[in-house]
Amino acid sequence: MQQKNLCLASTATLLACRSIAQAFAENIFELAHLRSSWDVEYAESLKNRVAGILEGHLAEGKNQIQPEKVNAWRELMISALTDLAIVRASVKVDFKDDKEFQKEFFAQTGYSAYFSDAKNGDHVSMFNFIKSFAENINDELIAKITEGGLDKNVVARLMEDARSLENFRECFAVVTDTSLVDDSGRRKLEQVYAEIQNICRVSTAYYYFDPVKRESFNFFKALRNIQQ
Repeated sequence: MQQKNLCLASTATLLACRSIAQAFAENIFELAHLRSSWDVEYAESLKNRVAGILEGHLAEGKNQIQPEKVNAWRELMISALTDLAIVRASVKVDFKDDKEFQKEFFAQTGYSAYFSDAKNGDHVSMFNFIKSFAENINDELIAKITEGGLDKNVVARLMEDARSLENFRECFAVVTDTSLVDDSGRRKLEQVYAEIQNICRVSTAYYYFDPVKRESFNFFKALRNIQQ
């Protein structure tokens, strides 16, 4: 079957998965007691499955997005998601006695719908999250969340990043186009991606007080450090 090209955003995801799967295998003897299914055989199988998807379903081709654009996209996403996390933390601190406002704000600006998946590396959720925040925030909300001390420049950067995302819209269109990979390859990709996300959740909790190892299971760090 002829191979189809995926946007390098998807390639970046798989490369990040490969990095995390490698870290998982290197630490499996320490992590194995956390989950009944985690053992050496599973860790090696996961690495092999990631490698198989990279080799069998992602091809070099002239239609792929250029690495320079992927790097720019990656930095934009990391910047925006960092600022979104800062806004979230500030709202939780400044409105700790107003849970109703917190709930309404997070629902209106996309946190409730997208934050969990976005922070675990889902690119479509990242895109939708940033756009949702920019589209649903208003002057009244900005004034309210900054009156407690949040720097207005954080919100301004988010708005600018949301506008800049239009330059990367084709990347996300390709990511969501299921015709670009055969059904078997897509199922393999989705399964591995879900497993890697779960590994990140559990392992970062386990290594909460070990920042070096914790970063090995941080999807954002993996995205930042992968090599083209």
